[in-house]
Amino acid sequence: MKKLADIGFLLCLGAVLLAIPIRTLTHSAKNTVTYYENRTLAAVPTCTEENFWSGDYFSDWETWYSDHVPGRTTLLTRSTAIQMDVLKRPVVNGVIADADVLLPFQGYKTWDVSTYKKKAAPVADGFAALAEDIQSYGGQFWFVGMPEQSNYFWDKYPDGMDSRRWNALAADETFYQALGERDVNWLDMGAVYAAQGRPSDYYSSVDHHFTYYGAFAAYQAILDRINTDSGLNLPILGKNDLDFQTLPNPYLGSRSRKLYNLWPNDEHAVLGILKNPIPFTRTDNGTQVSPSVYVIPENDTRLTTYDLYMGGDKAETIIQTNRPDLPDALIFGDSFTNALETMFYTSFDETRSLDLRHYTEKSLREYLETYHPQVVICVCNDTFFYTNTGNMNVWDR
Repeated sequence: MKKLADIGFLLCLGAVLLAIPIRTLTHSAKNTVTYYENRTLAAVPTCTEENFWSGDYFSDWETWYSDHVPGRTTLLTRSTAIQMDVLKRPVVNGVIADADVLLPFQGYKTWDVSTYKKKAAPVADGFAALAEDIQSYGGQFWFVGMPEQSNYFWDKYPDGMDSRRWNALAADETFYQALGERDVNWLDMGAVYAAQGRPSDYYSSVDHHFTYYGAFAAYQAILDRINTDSGLNLPILGKNDLDFQTLPNPYLGSRSRKLYNLWPNDEHAVLGILKNPIPFTRTDNGTQVSPSVYVIPENDTRLTTYDLYMGGDKAETIIQTNRPDLPDALIFGDSFTNALETMFYTSFDETRSLDLRHYTEKSLREYLETYHPQVVICVCNDTFFYTNTGNMNVWDR
């Protein structure tokens, strides 16, 4: 009798042990991305002779299981809630939750900022070569640096936590100096915002981007600079040209995602609707799409994100307004371009936008040789200035 009981126990235990991975395997087919972590989940590992004998194959299975275990999001959400509400930790999932706005924890490490001069040179050389190439066919280039949210709200860091303001100031100053030494047109939007009093509504409290108000101020400043430097007389939207609308939807930012939207947040996304619409066509990655610059949730209760603007990052977008009296433009850069693109097209005949992290059909030089845009703008947030890939790798591509 005891033997039968032992066998029954072992069979039940084996069934439980098998049920979990089987349930995970069947459940995983329905989920390929994780919403709050905003990333693609690990794919089922493929066995090769190389990864089998190196052990990577089995490590990949461990990663896959960790990503796809049933209830994973629920467990992570509850863990985050315990850290925030019970343990009262000031930093949770890499985000400072004990502040007026959500900011990334920067740590306490320091370094010699004089090294930025050496790092800036090759990046600035690339932009100088790019500007010269654009000038060769009669166009002009401007580099626009955007402060990232943590650098914009440096004074919001709690006492005892390093905002790394000392680093951001040195890095930005050195980079802009390198561009200036090479006669590259540049605009520091951090300085522009500072001159305007650094309004708190220019940047999101829960996301690393600016708000629509911050983007609108940047659009005006960029177009003003282009008109001043180039002698062009590009039309520039004013506040009276737009109907600013606040969406009722809750806004989920990149930082509040990390806290599974548990941080108290009453922020809502804003968009600007032209009072006198300009007809246009839009093409994304070679396919014509609906002529819209906003992706609005289907109802008022669904969360909205920064992807509201232009539908998020696109490899290539082309907006044509059929106004040949205006010049053509190319804007390229990171996701800070997205909100700007909702306004830029109003000032040009044809506006092309590229994100070189995703666009691979041509090099940037080949693209310029094909289309010869008269105005070329790079928009980059200042945490990316010293990278040598994507939108900062403009000459070796």
